Amino acid sequence: MVSLADLRAWNPGALNEICSVLQARTQILVHEGDDYGKTLPVEGWSGPAADDATAQHRSLMHGLDTIAAGAAILGKTIGQASDAITGVQHALTNAEELARKYGFQITDNGGVADTFAGKQAPPDLHPEDRARTHTQLVDEVAQILRTANDIDNDLASVLDRAAAGQFGTGDESTVTAAAADGMKDPGLTLPEPPPNATPAHNAAWWATLSDAGRNILIRDRPGSIGAMNGLPATDRDRANRIVLDRDYQDLHHQRDDIRHRLDGMKRSDPQQQEEYQALEKQLDALNGKIAGMDQIKTRLDQALPGQPPTYLLGINPANSGQAIVAIGNPDTAANVATYVPGTTAGLNDGMATDIGRSDSMAAKAAQLGSPSTSVITWVGYDAPQSIIPDAIDTSFADKAEPSLRNFQDGLGAAHHGAMNMTVIGHSYGTTVVGQTARDLGLPANNVVMVASPGVGVEHANQLHLDGMPQDQVGQHIYSTKAPTDPIPIMSNFDTPMADGIDPLGPDPTTGWFGGQRFDSAPSAPWTSHSDYWNKDSPSLDAMGKIIAGSKP
Repeated sequence: MVSLADLRAWNPGALNEICSVLQARTQILVHEGDDYGKTLPVEGWSGPAADDATAQHRSLMHGLDTIAAGAAILGKTIGQASDAITGVQHALTNAEELARKYGFQITDNGGVADTFAGKQAPPDLHPEDRARTHTQLVDEVAQILRTANDIDNDLASVLDRAAAGQFGTGDESTVTAAAADGMKDPGLTLPEPPPNATPAHNAAWWATLSDAGRNILIRDRPGSIGAMNGLPATDRDRANRIVLDRDYQDLHHQRDDIRHRLDGMKRSDPQQQEEYQALEKQLDALNGKIAGMDQIKTRLDQALPGQPPTYLLGINPANSGQAIVAIGNPDTAANVATYVPGTTAGLNDGMATDIGRSDSMAAKAAQLGSPSTSVITWVGYDAPQSIIPDAIDTSFADKAEPSLRNFQDGLGAAHHGAMNMTVIGHSYGTTVVGQTARDLGLPANNVVMVASPGVGVEHANQLHLDGMPQDQVGQHIYSTKAPTDPIPIMSNFDTPMADGIDPLGPDPTTGWFGGQRFDSAPSAPWTSHSDYWNKDSPSLDAMGKIIAGSKP
């Protein structure tokens, strides 16, 4: 087993030198071996001596083929090992720096010792931050040792197999071909993330990989890497852009196929009407998803002057479609907000509206003093697509709860430094946010409910925010509704006597709910459910203040 002391002593520079020498000598071996291979047969030479020479020649060529195959894969593997060791040593250095910052020390046997044991920690080191950091360090050190052992075992395996002559067949037509056969072996394999990994485990695993290893995984597994909570936003964005382009082309092919099928049918034919209508419905859905992708691509690639960069943290065209788009980098922002839209949200032509709301909130928070901000449009669940019957059903929120909790945990695992976190729900999105906070808790400093049909609880103290005493939760639950908004009006009884029978729970803006309320400007009933993000509206101003870490 590899220890941290072993890992610290590993010298990737020495491996690089060995790799260079080995590759150079392998080239000489291949060149000279191929020249030797051409020495026989000699035209016109036959008889016992010729037969003996041919047999010896064949035996030597078999040995050269085996040596060349082994030397080729050894050069490749030692280079991989040097690269991999650099990655895992870098992860250890970062972990040790984090440990020192919070008053811990990583021991040679992989333990995490408290340097303030029996003493009072400095007042700027909050106990909850230290506890969270200790857990993070334990996860990171465990993964560092797993990766180091994986490197050691893979390299030892290649060395043993090369010594035993197990690379190549020994019967290749040339030494060049033998070396190429040896190179087909993968050499070092990239370590897999731990089974049933949490976002913190994912972050620790990714941190131990080299840049080359990460690039390979992003290239070969963009779907799984892009969806992995806890990984850096920049890496998830790279992976998800690959997925976006791939799915975009696939949806176009599907649409072309349906159009071709419709062109060959007659809508007026009674025998074809049902199939024709079903295909038209599929075509409408495909057009909506393609439009949604177009809107995402526009914001990713064509930011307006002054707009922050955008990161694609998730994309999935299945069902009604899901997409997660961050305005600003959530890994480095001091203030991070997750915005959860409601009914009709999905990968459709409404994506521009939801992304635009995130842009507006990020800009308002910056205007109100946020030093760095990221606001994320999180459509990471299958949202209800109709008010009746879908939006009165809690099952959509039930299924969304673990996804939202996991995503929020991933933001914390990938973040650098302190962070103020806000979660904002709109309409049915408030039900998703409320139920998640009720059942799983949310890592958030504040929660905002906009135009809520109900959040799944009768009182704010039934919600849970990580690390916050229950008697203080209500001070961090904010809500608003426009007086003309029909959704809260139609979906709530607005009397404490009926709170228990509201389908999704009572209106959180009521005085008896126990949260904090802020104002929204009245507007026309047919637009009021969407007007909370209008420029200079009091509701947008209040949300900007909350995101920036101040009171509305």
